[in-house]
Amino acid sequence: MTKSKKIIGCALSAAILLIIILLAVFPDRYAECCLNGLRLWLYFVVPSLFPFFILTALLTKLGVAERAAQKLSPLCRSAFKMPGIASYCFAMSALSGYPVGSRMVADLHENGAITSAQATRMSALCSTSGPLFIIASVGAAMFKNQKTGIILLASHLLSVLLVCWIAARFQRDEPQTYAPARRMLTTTDNILYESVYGAVISILCVGAFISVFYILTQILTDFYLLLPLTALFTLLLAPVDPSGNTAAAFSQGLIEATRGCQLLSQCANAAAIPLTAFIITFGGLSILAQQITYFKKANVKIGYFIGMKLLQAAVAAGIGALLLYLF
Repeated sequence: MTKSKKIIGCALSAAILLIIILLAVFPDRYAECCLNGLRLWLYFVVPSLFPFFILTALLTKLGVAERAAQKLSPLCRSAFKMPGIASYCFAMSALSGYPVGSRMVADLHENGAITSAQATRMSALCSTSGPLFIIASVGAAMFKNQKTGIILLASHLLSVLLVCWIAARFQRDEPQTYAPARRMLTTTDNILYESVYGAVISILCVGAFISVFYILTQILTDFYLLLPLTALFTLLLAPVDPSGNTAAAFSQGLIEATRGCQLLSQCANAAAIPLTAFIITFGGLSILAQQITYFKKANVKIGYFIGMKLLQAAVAAGIGALLLYLF
């Protein structure tokens, strides 16, 4: 282990120990905070994700992914310089939401359908939120306006497609060979059970990530560790919100996206919707951590993935502002 890795490991251990101490010293505050995070997960995330976890797993196990790859290969090769199966993963991710796409990329790599290089390129395209969360949870439930949800969804998906299309213009063509995935199951008897079981584990992991990062965001806020970031955004957003409330909501959203969306929905100014589009597209550290967990299994280059997400988020904010002005 190198010296830098040892230092990082010691710093991470110290931070975790400090969080444990804070949870022990202030149990009422942070237990309630954890519960609030789980409430957000239960009411806003589970209804929009859990059914799709099951359905996408069923489609993949039944071989739909392989057939879709063969049909969509020419389109994907010309537009994004990716294997045809990327179109199927994007469609499932766009219908389902985080982290379905990243889980599918990891599964396809594990089953020999794509290479690590292809998984890296696909990571940026197959990493999206879904319409149920954006339109129903964020738009209708948080902003109390379904039209806002539609604007957010359009901004989000257009930015992902546009950035990936532009990036493909600067990338070299790779041999687009397609190797049929090895079957996960030899019989169809337990496909439903395996799909439901995997979906339950995945949705519980999502809830765990949300609750942990919800607590982390609260700790960072309580001890003013987000203050420099909030101060910077307050300065940038002063023309639309000199109070700093929008900046604080955005800063927290960069850590935990669902909380950030909820807080931004309470900010009645022109920047709230574009900033929400940024957060949804970037995902916040909580969603990024979930996706990286899957992408590491596929040997995805994490730096490339995060850089693409930041670009997509910035473009989503711009598209959101434009759509808000036009409609």
